[in-house]
Amino acid sequence: MGLFVLAIIFALVGAVLLGVPGLHRNPHLVRAGGFIALVIAIGLVALSTAIFVDDDKGGIVVRKFGPNLPPNRVVASHGEKGPQAEVLGPGWHFGYWPWLYDLNLVDTLTVDQGHVGVVSALDGKPMPPGEIFAPRWESSEDMLDGRKFLAEGLGYRGPQLTVLTPGRYRFNPRLFSVVSKPALMVDVGEVAVIKSNTGLDYQPAEGATVELVNGTPLVPDGYRGIWRTPRTPGAYYMHPDAFTIIKVKTTNRTYTYQDKHWAIRVRSKDGFTFPVDVRMSVSISASEAAHLVALLGNPDQIIKDDQEDEIITVLEARVILPLIRTIFRNTAETMNALQFVNSRSKVESEASNAMRTELGRYRIASEGVFIGNIELDETDAGKQLLATMTEREVALNQQGTFKEKQNAEEARARFILAQEEAEQQRKLAQAKYQVLVREQEAKAREVEATGEARYISITAEAKQQAYTSMARAIGAQGVTMLELLKVVADGKVQITPQVMVGGGGAGVIEALAGTMLGRAITPVPDQATGAASATSPGANSPQNRR
Repeated sequence: MGLFVLAIIFALVGAVLLGVPGLHRNPHLVRAGGFIALVIAIGLVALSTAIFVDDDKGGIVVRKFGPNLPPNRVVASHGEKGPQAEVLGPGWHFGYWPWLYDLNLVDTLTVDQGHVGVVSALDGKPMPPGEIFAPRWESSEDMLDGRKFLAEGLGYRGPQLTVLTPGRYRFNPRLFSVVSKPALMVDVGEVAVIKSNTGLDYQPAEGATVELVNGTPLVPDGYRGIWRTPRTPGAYYMHPDAFTIIKVKTTNRTYTYQDKHWAIRVRSKDGFTFPVDVRMSVSISASEAAHLVALLGNPDQIIKDDQEDEIITVLEARVILPLIRTIFRNTAETMNALQFVNSRSKVESEASNAMRTELGRYRIASEGVFIGNIELDETDAGKQLLATMTEREVALNQQGTFKEKQNAEEARARFILAQEEAEQQRKLAQAKYQVLVREQEAKAREVEATGEARYISITAEAKQQAYTSMARAIGAQGVTMLELLKVVADGKVQITPQVMVGGGGAGVIEALAGTMLGRAITPVPDQATGAASATSPGANSPQNRR
Protein backbone atom coordinates (compact mmCIF):
# COMPACT_ATOMS: atom_id res chain seq x y z
CA MET A 1 0.00 0.00 0.00
CA GLY A 2 2.88 2.38 0.75
CA LEU A 3 4.29 1.90 -2.73
CA PHE A 4 0.90 2.67 -4.25
CA VAL A 5 0.63 5.93 -2.29
CA LEU A 6 4.14 6.86 -3.29
CA ALA A 7 3.25 6.09 -6.92
CA ILE A 8 0.30 8.50 -6.69
CA ILE A 9 2.57 11.21 -5.37
CA PHE A 10 5.02 10.75 -8.22
CA ALA A 11 2.17 10.74 -10.72
CA LEU A 12 0.85 14.04 -9.39
CA VAL A 13 4.30 15.55 -9.50
CA GLY A 14 4.76 14.45 -13.06
CA ALA A 15 1.36 15.77 -14.06
CA VAL A 16 2.12 19.12 -12.51
CA LEU A 17 5.46 19.41 -14.21
CA LEU A 18 3.99 18.51 -17.56
CA GLY A 19 0.74 20.45 -17.23
CA VAL A 20 1.87 23.83 -15.88
CA PRO A 21 3.69 25.83 -18.55
CA GLY A 22 6.29 28.50 -17.66
CA LEU A 23 6.88 27.07 -14.22
CA HIS A 24 10.58 27.31 -14.87
CA ARG A 25 12.84 29.24 -17.08
CA ASN A 26 13.90 25.94 -18.74
CA PRO A 27 10.64 24.26 -19.87
CA HIS A 28 12.43 21.29 -21.51
CA LEU A 29 14.02 20.30 -18.23
CA VAL A 30 10.68 20.58 -16.47
CA ARG A 31 8.96 18.32 -19.00
CA ALA A 32 11.80 15.79 -18.68
CA GLY A 33 11.36 15.76 -14.92
CA GLY A 34 7.63 15.27 -15.36
CA PHE A 35 8.16 12.28 -17.64
CA ILE A 36 10.60 10.76 -15.15
CA ALA A 37 8.11 11.25 -12.33
CA LEU A 38 5.41 9.55 -14.34
CA VAL A 39 7.70 6.61 -15.17
CA ILE A 40 8.57 6.27 -11.52
CA ALA A 41 4.90 6.40 -10.66
CA ILE A 42 4.12 3.66 -13.16
CA GLY A 43 6.96 1.53 -11.79
CA LEU A 44 5.75 2.04 -8.24
CA VAL A 45 2.24 1.08 -9.29
CA ALA A 46 3.55 -2.10 -10.89
CA LEU A 47 5.58 -2.94 -7.80
CA SER A 48 2.60 -2.29 -5.58
CA THR A 49 0.62 -4.98 -7.50
CA ALA A 50 3.46 -7.54 -7.40
CA ILE A 51 3.72 -10.42 -4.94
CA PHE A 52 6.65 -12.82 -4.41
CA VAL A 53 6.48 -16.52 -3.47
CA ASP A 54 9.49 -18.37 -2.02
CA ASP A 55 10.78 -21.64 -3.46
CA ASP A 56 9.44 -23.78 -0.61
CA LYS A 57 6.12 -21.99 -0.37
CA GLY A 58 2.85 -21.69 -2.19
CA GLY A 59 0.80 -18.50 -2.64
CA ILE A 60 -2.88 -18.41 -1.70
CA VAL A 61 -4.64 -15.28 -2.96
CA VAL A 62 -7.65 -13.91 -1.07
CA ARG A 63 -9.94 -11.55 -2.99
CA LYS A 64 -11.47 -8.72 -0.97
CA PHE A 65 -14.10 -7.50 -3.41
CA GLY A 66 -16.28 -9.33 -5.86
CA PRO A 67 -19.40 -11.49 -6.07
CA ASN A 68 -20.33 -13.57 -3.09
CA LEU A 69 -19.54 -17.28 -3.06
CA PRO A 70 -22.41 -19.63 -3.78
CA PRO A 71 -23.93 -21.33 -0.74
CA ASN A 72 -21.84 -24.15 0.79
CA ARG A 73 -18.79 -23.10 -1.23
CA VAL A 74 -15.57 -22.18 0.58
CA VAL A 75 -13.12 -21.56 -2.30
CA ALA A 76 -13.67 -19.19 -5.21
CA SER A 77 -13.15 -20.42 -8.72
CA HIS A 78 -14.77 -17.62 -10.82
CA GLY A 79 -13.51 -14.40 -9.18
CA GLU A 80 -15.78 -14.47 -6.15
CA LYS A 81 -14.72 -12.99 -2.86
CA GLY A 82 -12.64 -15.18 -0.62
CA PRO A 83 -9.70 -17.55 -1.10
CA GLN A 84 -9.02 -18.38 -4.70
CA ALA A 85 -8.59 -21.93 -5.96
CA GLU A 86 -5.33 -21.27 -7.81
CA VAL A 87 -2.02 -21.70 -5.98
CA LEU A 88 0.77 -19.33 -7.01
CA GLY A 89 4.16 -20.91 -7.57
CA PRO A 90 7.61 -19.51 -6.68
CA GLY A 91 8.66 -16.11 -8.08
CA TRP A 92 7.09 -12.71 -8.84
CA HIS A 93 3.43 -12.29 -9.76
CA PHE A 94 1.93 -8.97 -10.91
CA GLY A 95 -1.56 -7.48 -11.13
CA TYR A 96 -2.67 -8.11 -7.60
CA TRP A 97 -3.79 -4.69 -6.35
CA PRO A 98 -3.12 -4.38 -2.65
CA TRP A 99 -6.60 -3.02 -1.88
CA LEU A 100 -8.18 -5.94 -3.82
CA TYR A 101 -6.05 -8.96 -2.90
CA ASP A 102 -4.19 -10.40 0.06
CA LEU A 103 -1.46 -13.04 -0.19
CA ASN A 104 -1.06 -15.96 2.19
CA LEU A 105 2.10 -18.05 1.95
CA VAL A 106 1.74 -21.76 2.81
CA ASP A 107 4.32 -24.51 3.16
CA THR A 108 4.69 -27.21 0.57
CA LEU A 109 3.93 -30.81 1.53
CA THR A 110 6.49 -33.65 1.52
CA VAL A 111 5.27 -37.26 1.48
CA ASP A 112 8.01 -39.51 2.83
CA GLN A 113 9.09 -42.82 1.38
CA GLY A 114 6.88 -45.68 2.54
CA HIS A 115 3.92 -43.35 3.04
CA VAL A 116 1.00 -42.01 1.03
CA GLY A 117 -0.80 -38.68 1.18
CA VAL A 118 -4.49 -39.16 1.91
CA VAL A 119 -6.41 -36.24 0.37
CA SER A 120 -9.80 -34.90 1.35
CA ALA A 121 -11.44 -32.05 -0.61
CA LEU A 122 -13.13 -29.29 1.42
CA ASP A 123 -15.08 -28.03 -1.58
CA GLY A 124 -16.47 -29.39 -4.80
CA LYS A 125 -19.53 -31.16 -6.14
CA PRO A 126 -21.55 -33.37 -3.83
CA MET A 127 -20.44 -37.02 -3.74
CA PRO A 128 -22.36 -39.36 -6.08
CA PRO A 129 -25.08 -41.35 -4.32
CA GLY A 130 -23.82 -44.55 -2.67
CA GLU A 131 -20.18 -43.47 -2.85
CA ILE A 132 -18.00 -42.58 0.11
CA PHE A 133 -14.86 -41.83 -1.93
CA ALA A 134 -14.55 -39.59 -4.97
CA PRO A 135 -13.70 -41.31 -8.25
CA ARG A 136 -10.04 -41.85 -9.01
CA TRP A 137 -8.12 -39.20 -10.94
CA GLU A 138 -5.72 -40.11 -13.69
CA SER A 139 -3.09 -37.83 -12.15
CA SER A 140 -2.65 -36.52 -8.63
CA GLU A 141 -1.26 -33.23 -10.09
CA ASP A 142 -4.53 -32.67 -11.98
CA MET A 143 -6.45 -33.33 -8.78
CA LEU A 144 -4.45 -30.71 -6.84
CA ASP A 145 -5.01 -28.12 -9.57
CA GLY A 146 -7.75 -25.95 -8.03
CA ARG A 147 -8.96 -24.55 -11.36
CA LYS A 148 -9.53 -28.02 -12.82
CA PHE A 149 -10.98 -29.31 -9.61
CA LEU A 150 -13.55 -26.49 -9.15
CA ALA A 151 -13.80 -24.34 -12.28
CA GLU A 152 -14.18 -27.29 -14.62
CA GLY A 153 -16.51 -29.09 -12.25
CA LEU A 154 -14.50 -32.31 -12.06
CA GLY A 155 -13.92 -32.51 -8.35
CA TYR A 156 -16.11 -33.95 -5.63
CA ARG A 157 -16.17 -32.84 -2.05
CA GLY A 158 -14.96 -35.38 0.51
CA PRO A 159 -12.35 -38.16 0.64
CA GLN A 160 -10.48 -38.66 -2.59
CA LEU A 161 -9.64 -42.17 -3.78
CA THR A 162 -6.47 -40.83 -5.42
CA VAL A 163 -3.51 -40.71 -3.03
CA LEU A 164 -0.23 -38.81 -3.20
CA THR A 165 2.83 -41.00 -3.68
CA PRO A 166 6.17 -40.07 -2.04
CA GLY A 167 7.41 -36.65 -3.20
CA ARG A 168 6.93 -32.89 -2.71
CA TYR A 169 3.61 -31.16 -3.45
CA ARG A 170 2.26 -27.59 -3.54
CA PHE A 171 -1.44 -27.52 -2.75
CA ASN A 172 -4.17 -25.20 -1.54
CA PRO A 173 -4.88 -25.92 2.14
CA ARG A 174 -8.16 -23.93 1.81
CA LEU A 175 -9.31 -26.54 -0.70
CA PHE A 176 -7.58 -29.74 0.39
CA SER A 177 -6.47 -31.38 3.58
CA VAL A 178 -3.65 -33.92 3.28
CA VAL A 179 -2.63 -36.49 5.90
CA SER A 180 0.42 -38.73 5.54
CA LYS A 181 -0.23 -42.40 6.34
CA PRO A 182 1.87 -45.58 5.97
CA ALA A 183 1.67 -47.31 2.61
CA LEU A 184 0.73 -50.96 2.30
CA MET A 185 3.83 -53.09 2.91
CA VAL A 186 3.51 -56.85 2.33
CA ASP A 187 6.36 -58.85 3.87
CA VAL A 188 7.83 -62.14 2.71
CA GLY A 189 5.77 -65.08 3.94
CA GLU A 190 2.43 -63.32 3.70
CA VAL A 191 -0.06 -61.91 1.21
CA ALA A 192 -2.55 -59.07 1.49
CA VAL A 193 -6.19 -59.73 0.65
CA ILE A 194 -7.92 -56.51 -0.47
CA LYS A 195 -11.49 -55.70 0.50
CA SER A 196 -12.56 -52.65 -1.52
CA ASN A 197 -15.05 -50.34 0.15
CA THR A 198 -15.63 -48.35 -3.02
CA GLY A 199 -16.12 -48.90 -6.72
CA LEU A 200 -18.78 -50.43 -8.91
CA ASP A 201 -20.61 -53.63 -8.09
CA TYR A 202 -19.30 -56.51 -10.16
CA GLN A 203 -21.69 -57.76 -12.82
CA PRO A 204 -20.37 -60.96 -14.45
CA ALA A 205 -20.72 -61.34 -18.18
CA GLU A 206 -23.51 -63.43 -19.56
CA GLY A 207 -22.76 -67.09 -18.93
CA ALA A 208 -19.96 -66.33 -16.50
CA THR A 209 -20.13 -67.31 -12.85
CA VAL A 210 -18.81 -65.57 -9.78
CA GLU A 211 -17.41 -67.46 -6.79
CA LEU A 212 -19.55 -67.01 -3.69
CA VAL A 213 -18.17 -67.81 -0.24
CA ASN A 214 -20.83 -67.68 2.47
CA GLY A 215 -22.77 -65.36 0.17
CA THR A 216 -19.76 -63.06 -0.32
CA PRO A 217 -18.54 -62.76 -3.94
CA LEU A 218 -14.87 -62.81 -4.87
CA VAL A 219 -14.54 -60.09 -7.51
CA PRO A 220 -11.81 -58.88 -9.92
CA ASP A 221 -9.59 -55.95 -9.00
CA GLY A 222 -11.24 -52.51 -9.06
CA TYR A 223 -14.73 -53.60 -8.02
CA ARG A 224 -16.41 -53.32 -4.68
CA GLY A 225 -15.92 -56.41 -2.48
CA ILE A 226 -13.14 -58.93 -1.80
CA TRP A 227 -10.63 -59.04 -4.63
CA ARG A 228 -9.94 -62.53 -5.85
CA THR A 229 -6.21 -61.89 -6.39
CA PRO A 230 -4.22 -60.97 -3.26
CA ARG A 231 -1.17 -58.74 -3.22
CA THR A 232 2.16 -60.57 -2.98
CA PRO A 233 5.20 -59.21 -1.05
CA GLY A 234 6.06 -55.62 -1.99
CA ALA A 235 4.98 -51.98 -1.43
CA TYR A 236 1.59 -50.67 -2.64
CA TYR A 237 0.32 -47.08 -2.67
CA MET A 238 -3.32 -47.64 -1.85
CA HIS A 239 -5.81 -45.58 0.13
CA PRO A 240 -5.68 -47.11 3.64
CA ASP A 241 -9.30 -46.12 4.33
CA ALA A 242 -10.83 -47.01 0.98
CA PHE A 243 -9.35 -50.52 1.11
CA THR A 244 -9.40 -52.87 4.06
CA ILE A 245 -6.13 -54.78 4.11
CA ILE A 246 -6.18 -58.31 5.55
CA LYS A 247 -2.78 -59.95 5.74
CA VAL A 248 -2.63 -63.75 5.66
CA LYS A 249 0.48 -65.78 6.47
CA THR A 250 1.53 -68.24 3.78
CA THR A 251 4.31 -69.89 5.78
CA ASN A 252 3.77 -73.22 7.53
CA ARG A 253 1.78 -72.91 10.74
CA THR A 254 2.58 -75.38 13.51
CA TYR A 255 0.11 -75.98 16.32
CA THR A 256 1.29 -77.85 19.40
CA TYR A 257 -1.07 -79.17 22.07
CA GLN A 258 0.82 -80.63 24.99
CA ASP A 259 1.24 -80.30 28.75
CA LYS A 260 -1.69 -80.79 31.10
CA HIS A 261 -3.46 -77.60 30.05
CA TRP A 262 -3.22 -77.76 26.25
CA ALA A 263 -3.04 -81.51 25.57
CA ILE A 264 -6.05 -83.07 23.81
CA ARG A 265 -7.99 -85.04 26.44
CA VAL A 266 -9.78 -88.16 25.18
CA ARG A 267 -11.92 -90.90 26.73
CA SER A 268 -11.50 -94.51 25.63
CA LYS A 269 -14.23 -97.11 25.12
CA ASP A 270 -13.38 -98.80 28.44
CA GLY A 271 -13.73 -95.54 30.41
CA PHE A 272 -10.15 -94.27 30.74
CA THR A 273 -9.59 -90.51 30.35
CA PHE A 274 -6.09 -89.34 29.50
CA PRO A 275 -4.29 -86.51 27.64
CA VAL A 276 -2.59 -86.92 24.27
CA ASP A 277 0.21 -84.61 23.07
CA VAL A 278 -0.53 -83.61 19.47
CA ARG A 279 1.32 -81.51 16.93
CA MET A 280 0.15 -80.59 13.46
CA SER A 281 1.32 -78.42 10.58
CA VAL A 282 -0.86 -76.57 8.03
CA SER A 283 -0.25 -74.05 5.27
CA ILE A 284 -2.34 -71.59 3.24
CA SER A 285 -1.48 -70.90 -0.38
CA ALA A 286 -1.59 -67.36 -1.75
CA SER A 287 -4.24 -68.29 -4.32
CA GLU A 288 -6.63 -69.50 -1.57
CA ALA A 289 -6.11 -66.61 0.86
CA ALA A 290 -9.14 -64.64 -0.43
CA HIS A 291 -11.38 -67.68 0.02
CA LEU A 292 -10.25 -68.09 3.64
CA VAL A 293 -10.82 -64.39 4.33
CA ALA A 294 -14.36 -64.65 2.98
CA LEU A 295 -14.95 -67.58 5.38
CA LEU A 296 -13.29 -66.30 8.55
CA GLY A 297 -12.71 -62.60 8.09
CA ASN A 298 -9.19 -62.08 9.37
CA PRO A 299 -7.80 -65.58 10.09
CA ASP A 300 -4.70 -64.21 11.89
CA GLN A 301 -6.59 -61.83 14.13
CA ILE A 302 -5.92 -62.49 17.82
CA ILE A 303 -9.03 -63.21 19.89
CA LYS A 304 -9.82 -64.75 23.25
CA ASP A 305 -11.06 -68.32 23.03
CA ASP A 306 -14.05 -68.76 25.33
CA GLN A 307 -13.46 -72.45 26.01
CA GLU A 308 -9.72 -72.29 26.66
CA ASP A 309 -9.71 -68.74 28.04
CA GLU A 310 -6.55 -68.18 25.99
CA ILE A 311 -5.46 -65.60 23.41
CA ILE A 312 -5.20 -67.37 20.04
CA THR A 313 -5.87 -66.61 16.37
CA VAL A 314 -9.27 -66.81 14.71
CA LEU A 315 -8.10 -69.68 12.51
CA GLU A 316 -6.97 -71.77 15.47
CA ALA A 317 -9.99 -70.96 17.64
CA ARG A 318 -12.63 -71.62 14.97
CA VAL A 319 -11.05 -74.31 12.80
CA ILE A 320 -7.87 -76.04 13.96
CA LEU A 321 -8.58 -76.65 17.64
CA PRO A 322 -12.22 -77.82 17.29
CA LEU A 323 -11.30 -80.20 14.46
CA ILE A 324 -8.33 -81.79 16.20
CA ARG A 325 -10.35 -82.33 19.39
CA THR A 326 -13.27 -83.87 17.57
CA ILE A 327 -11.13 -86.24 15.49
CA PHE A 328 -9.12 -87.61 18.42
CA ARG A 329 -12.12 -87.95 20.71
CA ASN A 330 -14.12 -89.78 18.07
CA THR A 331 -11.20 -92.14 17.47
CA ALA A 332 -10.64 -92.84 21.17
CA GLU A 333 -14.32 -93.74 21.68
CA THR A 334 -13.90 -96.73 19.36
CA MET A 335 -10.87 -98.21 21.15
CA ASN A 336 -9.84 -99.52 24.55
CA ALA A 337 -7.15 -97.52 26.31
CA LEU A 338 -4.42 -100.12 25.69
CA GLN A 339 -5.57 -100.52 22.11
CA PHE A 340 -5.30 -96.76 21.62
CA VAL A 341 -1.76 -96.78 23.04
CA ASN A 342 -0.68 -99.78 20.95
CA SER A 343 -2.28 -98.36 17.77
CA ARG A 344 -0.39 -95.10 17.87
CA SER A 345 0.74 -95.11 14.22
CA LYS A 346 -2.72 -96.13 13.03
CA VAL A 347 -4.40 -93.38 15.04
CA GLU A 348 -1.87 -90.87 13.72
CA SER A 349 -2.50 -91.90 10.11
CA GLU A 350 -6.29 -91.80 10.47
CA ALA A 351 -6.16 -88.40 12.18
CA SER A 352 -3.95 -87.01 9.41
CA ASN A 353 -6.34 -88.18 6.69
CA ALA A 354 -9.36 -86.82 8.56
CA MET A 355 -7.70 -83.41 9.07
CA ARG A 356 -6.77 -83.18 5.40
CA THR A 357 -10.37 -83.86 4.43
CA GLU A 358 -11.85 -81.35 6.88
CA LEU A 359 -9.32 -78.61 6.21
CA GLY A 360 -9.86 -79.05 2.47
CA ARG A 361 -13.23 -77.35 2.89
CA TYR A 362 -11.36 -74.26 4.05
CA ARG A 363 -8.77 -74.51 1.23
CA ILE A 364 -6.08 -75.24 3.85
CA ALA A 365 -3.35 -77.83 3.24
CA SER A 366 -2.31 -80.11 6.11
CA GLU A 367 1.20 -81.55 6.42
CA GLY A 368 -0.01 -84.20 8.86
CA VAL A 369 -0.86 -84.87 12.50
CA PHE A 370 1.81 -86.20 14.85
CA ILE A 371 1.24 -87.80 18.26
CA GLY A 372 3.67 -87.19 21.10
CA ASN A 373 3.18 -88.64 24.57
CA ILE A 374 0.04 -90.60 25.41
CA GLU A 375 -0.14 -90.06 29.15
CA LEU A 376 -2.32 -92.97 30.17
CA ASP A 377 -0.47 -93.10 33.48
CA GLU A 378 -1.88 -89.76 34.58
CA THR A 379 -4.37 -91.55 36.90
CA ASP A 380 -3.90 -94.46 39.32
CA ALA A 381 -6.22 -96.63 37.21
CA GLY A 382 -4.15 -95.90 34.16
CA LYS A 383 -0.92 -96.71 36.00
CA GLN A 384 -2.37 -100.06 37.14
CA LEU A 385 -3.49 -100.84 33.61
CA LEU A 386 -0.04 -100.09 32.24
CA ALA A 387 1.59 -102.18 34.99
CA THR A 388 -0.62 -105.15 34.09
CA MET A 389 0.26 -104.74 30.46
CA THR A 390 3.95 -104.54 31.35
CA GLU A 391 3.81 -107.77 33.41
CA ARG A 392 2.03 -109.53 30.58
CA GLU A 393 4.60 -108.34 28.09
CA VAL A 394 7.43 -109.49 30.38
CA ALA A 395 5.87 -112.96 30.67
CA LEU A 396 5.41 -113.17 26.92
CA ASN A 397 8.97 -112.03 26.39
CA GLN A 398 10.26 -114.70 28.81
CA GLN A 399 8.30 -117.38 26.99
CA GLY A 400 9.71 -116.15 23.78
CA THR A 401 13.21 -116.14 25.27
CA PHE A 402 12.88 -119.76 26.49
CA LYS A 403 11.56 -120.82 23.12
CA GLU A 404 14.43 -119.09 21.37
CA LYS A 405 16.96 -120.78 23.68
CA GLN A 406 15.39 -124.18 22.95
CA ASN A 407 15.51 -123.48 19.23
CA ALA A 408 19.11 -122.37 19.61
CA GLU A 409 20.13 -125.60 21.43
CA GLU A 410 18.40 -127.73 18.83
CA ALA A 411 20.08 -125.78 16.09
CA ARG A 412 23.42 -126.17 17.87
CA ALA A 413 22.99 -129.98 18.12
CA ARG A 414 22.12 -130.13 14.44
CA PHE A 415 25.14 -128.04 13.69
CA ILE A 416 27.50 -130.29 15.69
CA LEU A 417 26.07 -133.40 14.01
CA ALA A 418 26.53 -131.81 10.62
CA GLN A 419 30.09 -130.87 11.54
CA GLU A 420 30.89 -134.48 12.62
CA GLU A 421 29.38 -135.87 9.44
CA ALA A 422 31.35 -133.43 7.40
CA GLU A 423 34.58 -134.40 9.22
CA GLN A 424 34.00 -138.11 8.60
CA GLN A 425 33.23 -137.43 4.97
CA ARG A 426 36.46 -135.45 4.76
CA LYS A 427 38.51 -138.28 6.28
CA LEU A 428 36.88 -140.86 4.00
CA ALA A 429 37.60 -138.74 0.97
CA GLN A 430 41.19 -138.24 2.16
CA ALA A 431 41.70 -142.04 2.61
CA LYS A 432 40.28 -142.73 -0.84
CA TYR A 433 42.59 -140.12 -2.25
CA GLN A 434 45.64 -141.60 -0.49
CA VAL A 435 44.83 -145.07 -1.89
CA LEU A 436 44.67 -143.62 -5.37
CA VAL A 437 47.94 -141.78 -4.81
CA ARG A 438 49.73 -144.90 -3.60
CA GLU A 439 48.41 -146.92 -6.51
CA GLN A 440 49.72 -144.31 -8.88
CA GLU A 441 53.07 -144.16 -7.03
CA ALA A 442 53.42 -147.99 -7.24
CA LYS A 443 52.71 -147.89 -10.94
CA ALA A 444 55.24 -145.09 -11.31
CA ARG A 445 57.93 -147.10 -9.44
CA GLU A 446 57.15 -150.17 -11.54
CA VAL A 447 57.53 -148.19 -14.71
CA GLU A 448 60.73 -146.56 -13.33
CA ALA A 449 62.25 -149.98 -12.33
CA THR A 450 61.38 -151.42 -15.71
CA GLY A 451 63.03 -148.53 -17.42
CA GLU A 452 66.13 -148.70 -15.19
CA ALA A 453 66.52 -152.45 -15.80
CA ARG A 454 66.16 -151.90 -19.46
CA TYR A 455 68.74 -149.11 -19.29
CA ILE A 456 71.23 -151.30 -17.38
CA SER A 457 70.73 -154.17 -19.79
CA ILE A 458 71.27 -151.96 -22.82
CA THR A 459 74.25 -150.23 -21.20
CA ALA A 460 75.86 -153.59 -20.24
CA GLU A 461 75.35 -154.94 -23.73
CA ALA A 462 76.87 -151.80 -25.20
CA LYS A 463 79.87 -151.95 -22.85
CA GLN A 464 80.34 -155.64 -23.56
CA GLN A 465 80.33 -155.01 -27.28
CA ALA A 466 82.74 -152.07 -26.77
CA TYR A 467 85.15 -154.12 -24.62
CA THR A 468 84.97 -156.99 -27.07
CA SER A 469 85.84 -154.67 -29.94
CA MET A 470 88.67 -153.05 -27.94
CA ALA A 471 90.01 -156.42 -26.84
CA ARG A 472 90.14 -157.48 -30.43
CA ALA A 473 92.01 -154.33 -31.33
CA ILE A 474 94.48 -153.90 -28.43
CA GLY A 475 94.10 -157.03 -26.44
CA ALA A 476 92.57 -157.78 -23.07
CA GLN A 477 95.58 -156.43 -21.14
CA GLY A 478 95.41 -153.13 -23.04
CA VAL A 479 91.73 -152.72 -22.28
CA THR A 480 92.44 -153.34 -18.62
CA MET A 481 95.23 -150.78 -18.66
CA LEU A 482 92.91 -148.12 -20.20
CA GLU A 483 90.23 -148.67 -17.59
CA LEU A 484 92.79 -148.41 -14.77
CA LEU A 485 94.11 -145.18 -16.19
CA LYS A 486 90.51 -143.75 -16.31
CA VAL A 487 90.07 -144.66 -12.69
CA VAL A 488 93.36 -143.01 -11.74
CA ALA A 489 92.45 -139.89 -13.75
CA ASP A 490 88.97 -139.62 -12.24
CA GLY A 491 90.16 -140.21 -8.65
CA LYS A 492 93.43 -138.24 -8.89
CA VAL A 493 95.40 -141.15 -7.36
CA GLN A 494 99.11 -140.52 -6.58
CA ILE A 495 100.80 -143.68 -7.74
CA THR A 496 104.49 -142.88 -8.04
CA PRO A 497 105.78 -143.69 -4.52
CA GLN A 498 103.82 -146.90 -4.25
CA VAL A 499 104.95 -148.12 -7.67
CA MET A 500 108.61 -147.53 -6.97
CA VAL A 501 108.49 -149.45 -3.65
CA GLY A 502 107.51 -152.63 -5.35
CA GLY A 503 110.09 -155.19 -6.52
CA GLY A 504 110.59 -158.70 -7.59
CA GLY A 505 109.48 -158.22 -11.13
CA ALA A 506 105.88 -157.19 -10.44
CA GLY A 507 104.10 -155.71 -13.50
CA VAL A 508 102.66 -152.24 -13.96
CA ILE A 509 99.12 -153.48 -13.64
CA GLU A 510 99.79 -155.12 -10.28
CA ALA A 511 101.46 -151.94 -9.02
CA LEU A 512 98.51 -149.79 -10.01
CA ALA A 513 96.08 -152.22 -8.43
CA GLY A 514 98.01 -152.16 -5.17
CA THR A 515 98.09 -148.42 -5.11
CA MET A 516 94.33 -148.18 -5.64
CA LEU A 517 93.70 -150.69 -2.86
CA GLY A 518 95.86 -148.61 -0.50
CA ARG A 519 93.95 -145.46 -1.25
CA ALA A 520 90.71 -147.26 -0.63
CA ILE A 521 91.71 -148.24 2.94
CA THR A 522 90.45 -145.67 5.54
CA PRO A 523 92.60 -145.37 8.73
CA VAL A 524 90.66 -145.56 12.03
CA PRO A 525 92.04 -144.85 15.53
CA ASP A 526 93.00 -147.82 17.77
CA GLN A 527 90.94 -147.98 20.94
CA ALA A 528 93.89 -149.20 23.04
CA THR A 529 96.76 -147.05 21.80
CA GLY A 530 94.93 -144.24 20.02
CA ALA A 531 97.04 -144.90 16.87
CA ALA A 532 95.42 -145.16 13.52
CA SER A 533 94.89 -148.63 12.06
CA ALA A 534 93.42 -149.92 8.86
CA THR A 535 89.85 -151.10 8.72
CA SER A 536 90.23 -153.20 5.64
CA PRO A 537 90.32 -156.96 6.25
CA GLY A 538 93.49 -157.18 4.23
CA ALA A 539 95.42 -154.52 6.16
CA ASN A 540 97.92 -157.00 7.63
CA SER A 541 98.77 -158.67 4.38
CA PRO A 542 102.41 -158.90 3.49
CA GLN A 543 101.98 -156.69 0.48
CA ASN A 544 100.60 -153.78 2.53
CA ARG A 545 103.30 -154.19 5.16
CA ARG A 546 105.86 -153.65 2.48
